[in-house]
Amino acid sequence: MTRERGRARWMALVTAGFLSWALGLAGCNDNDLGIDSRRPNRPPETVLSSGPPDSTNFTSYRVQLFWSGSDPDGTIDHFDYILVDHPASDSTITGGPSDPNQVIVRIPESNDPRWTSTNSNDTLIVTRADTLRRDPRPDPGDPNDNNEVVRTTTFERWHTFFIRAVDNEGIEDVTPEYRSFNSRTIAPTVELLPPISEGLVFTGPRTIVFNWNGSDPIGDGNSIEPVAARWILIPARRTLSGFIGYPDSLYYLPQGQAWSEWFAWDRSDGKGRQAIIRNLLPSNSEGQGHYLFAVQAMDEAGAVTPVFDSDAAGKNNVAKVTVSDYVGSTLNVTERVLGTYNFVGGSRPVVLDMAAGQTIEFRWRGDAASYGGTITGYRYGWNIRNPQIDEEWDQNWSAQAVKSVPRTFNAGIQRFFLECRDNAETVTHAEIELVVRQVTRSKDLLFVDDTEQPNANNEPEEDARWIALFDSLVDRRPSIDYQASRDIYDVVDNRYFPPPIARVFDYKTIVWATVQGRSGSALKTLGLFFDPFLTRNQSAVPPFNYLSIYLDNGGEIWLSGDQVGHVIWPVLAQPDVNQALPANITNWDDPAQLDPPHPDSAGVTSLLWKLGVEMLDLGGGTRARNPRRDKIIHNCLGFRRTQPAVAQAFSSDEQLNHTHDITISTADVETLPMTVMLTTSSAESHTHTVTITRAELQSLAAGNTITDTTSSSDLPSSHFHQFTLVDQQGLWGSASQLVPDVNWALPQDPFVNPLGTRPNVEIYNHPLMLANPPVPPPLSPPPGIWLPLYLYRSGVPENPDTGTFWPLTADGSPSVILRKAALSDPYYSRALCGFEPWRLRFDSHLALADFILLRHMRLGLAE
Repeated sequence: MTRERGRARWMALVTAGFLSWALGLAGCNDNDLGIDSRRPNRPPETVLSSGPPDSTNFTSYRVQLFWSGSDPDGTIDHFDYILVDHPASDSTITGGPSDPNQVIVRIPESNDPRWTSTNSNDTLIVTRADTLRRDPRPDPGDPNDNNEVVRTTTFERWHTFFIRAVDNEGIEDVTPEYRSFNSRTIAPTVELLPPISEGLVFTGPRTIVFNWNGSDPIGDGNSIEPVAARWILIPARRTLSGFIGYPDSLYYLPQGQAWSEWFAWDRSDGKGRQAIIRNLLPSNSEGQGHYLFAVQAMDEAGAVTPVFDSDAAGKNNVAKVTVSDYVGSTLNVTERVLGTYNFVGGSRPVVLDMAAGQTIEFRWRGDAASYGGTITGYRYGWNIRNPQIDEEWDQNWSAQAVKSVPRTFNAGIQRFFLECRDNAETVTHAEIELVVRQVTRSKDLLFVDDTEQPNANNEPEEDARWIALFDSLVDRRPSIDYQASRDIYDVVDNRYFPPPIARVFDYKTIVWATVQGRSGSALKTLGLFFDPFLTRNQSAVPPFNYLSIYLDNGGEIWLSGDQVGHVIWPVLAQPDVNQALPANITNWDDPAQLDPPHPDSAGVTSLLWKLGVEMLDLGGGTRARNPRRDKIIHNCLGFRRTQPAVAQAFSSDEQLNHTHDITISTADVETLPMTVMLTTSSAESHTHTVTITRAELQSLAAGNTITDTTSSSDLPSSHFHQFTLVDQQGLWGSASQLVPDVNWALPQDPFVNPLGTRPNVEIYNHPLMLANPPVPPPLSPPPGIWLPLYLYRSGVPENPDTGTFWPLTADGSPSVILRKAALSDPYYSRALCGFEPWRLRFDSHLALADFILLRHMRLGLAE
């Protein structure tokens, strides 16, 4: 109905009323009617000054209208308005009377309860645009019709806005102004967030947390959030070709399926942007365990996400789901020494060995991102009898409980319990059983054969050599408790696993021979150097290196093998061959100490450090695997043999209030003359003589203690003195040369070797680098650090000419590193050979074993 037609009808009504009034007036006088009756109040007029033109077919769902009013005989008191939402089926205002989709405009009655008062002259109203006048499914017959076409098709709805003025006497404008218009909008889009990925089937646990985001374009180039969301989960069947019924089963729900209620987008409990689905069935051979999850968003105009799409990036509002019992929140548990372990729902307890007295401190991190959840808390406890009783846990549920209080155990089996809980109340349980092992050292000697020779013929030859060596040692010292059938552990025969911790802890001394094969080595598994300062290692944990614990508890080890240093620290694997090699153990990554700082070196907790090795020297190397190896920057000065001290001094006991001194020449101990006669120092105007036999020199060279008595003296009266003699440095009796086979290595002296290459010395300690600040890089160890460095240098005075000590050699001989367990210990308990000793002549091999195992590690002798 147009405004002109309405006004004509209104004028006819007014004319008829006026005539009736005039006729009645003729029968009355002024006194009967009064002045008010003679001059009635005239109704006000209303004008819609701005807004969509009448019958507009396309306008924003956000409509702003302006109006005004006038009263010929008074003032405007207020305005009344009504917004009429026409039925969704009304789609045209221009159709004829018989058109079923015709928009019919009916002026509300003056007493219509929908009239709403306002004192404003304008309003911004949000109208409904909730009708999509097409099938939301793309037309399969039209290749140009797709989901994106549907998404950009507007939702719409016809509305009529009525406004009337009311004057100060309460008279309304009987001809309200109105505008009819069709509001339109684009429906919001929804995106399911990770771990859901567009185009992929999501495999989740029995409880899944779906999260989503949405965007609603408002027509001016900007977007706002939707106002509400709803979701649905329907069972589906899955075949090799995909999910049966997708997407039609979402457009037309199967019987018995229904959408959730609408949840406000900004609900405080998060239900407007999240759905937690519990008790899902896992997939099985009967076809269960597959689902379609979909979510729709509604905007403020009532438009609802029209399409169901699992593939569109940023607009994937459908997830194809398969449920599995093998998926769930993960619990990553780390212990600095024991390693890292991952637990999921249903994980079995992990059984680990630990050393008695070892401090245990677990750290952990839960992750529920694989199914959209978040971790809300943890709890842990030791030796819990009933996990259902909260009071038994050391720490109950807390989001901040991410590490345990350090604990130490000396015996028994200790069980650590840990649980994490997510926002769906799903709990992942972790249990670690720790078997406490003590270093008993009840047996004498364990030989670990950790070699896989490149030449298969060398393997039996090597085995035979070591067996013959141990037999010879038993012949020399029958008290050694050694049985080849019991005391040899072959790594290859044990699937390349290292010897169990309990077996290692049972032995006083271990000889560990290593040559890496294609499967690596057990030594690398245990003792690989780990630099915690590297970025790639920030969240990593090295394997449980129980060899270090064994050494800390009095164990003795001789480690030998071809390039054995690179087994523990594969420096040749560094990507940059020009990278400066480590040299600064005392000040890791401290730019104040080195400019620029060197890379980290061996590390005071590493097996290298405990063996007495602080840095590597690659040199030129005659067997270099890297042709650019000679270009690597290093600070090593090369090996030169350091003789033991020229002599060692001893003092006698006190007799008649005085003592005497003697010195025993190292040369005498090494050359072993038949007899050595020494004259003591003078005291009280006299001296004595001491006679040392060849047998006694041999005993000293073996590290034994002997007692010698001086000749008598009559001054000041007849008396004797007694000397207690023992190797004070631990170096008497060392082999003067360990002569390798011919062409084993080239000497590093360029005058002897024109090629200028170095012998293949891989690994050794470097006291000169650590002790002399003028030699680059300068080191300034913090207070107290010299003690471990001094232990590392074995407590042996440096040769003033070389700054190094026995048995570093310069003639191509292999190198051996020895280290004491404590400063007060006269013997060496750790040995490392950067070569395979069995390749030496047997007498050299035996001399080396005699010196290390019998002399220093005291094999076969009571503690």
